[in-house]
Amino acid sequence: MEIIVLLSLLILGLLYLYFFAKVQHRFFQHLSQPKKNNAILIVFVASLISASINLVHIAELAADAIRFFLKGSNYGSAILFAVSFFAGMWIFSILLFRLSYLVVGFLTPEKENDELLKNNIELAIIHAVILISL
Repeated sequence: MEIIVLLSLLILGLLYLYFFAKVQHRFFQHLSQPKKNNAILIVFVASLISASINLVHIAELAADAIRFFLKGSNYGSAILFAVSFFAGMWIFSILLFRLSYLVVGFLTPEKENDELLKNNIELAIIHAVILISL
């Protein structure tokens, strides 16, 4: 049973991070023509770290749900609950990233997208710290 739990978490975790990185890449693409500068890379990597932290927390809940439903041989519910936990956390991670833009906007007088385009490392580090700490 534990192998099924681990494989489920592995597959769902990889899908979670893959699609999160794709969405974030698309978000930053308009800021980084033709390639990302250092400030944009800092915020991009911080968003992946933040999503990974969320992933670690949701994985334990999903594992417990999978174990619970597998004890009753209810495979459909095990998959449904695990996918639901991961999908919910994925949406939460996207919303948290967008919320971090609001927080940084309140704390700094500059327009963040313009400053990231100008490769403002200080602002990028502030945003990264806020995002990871949220």
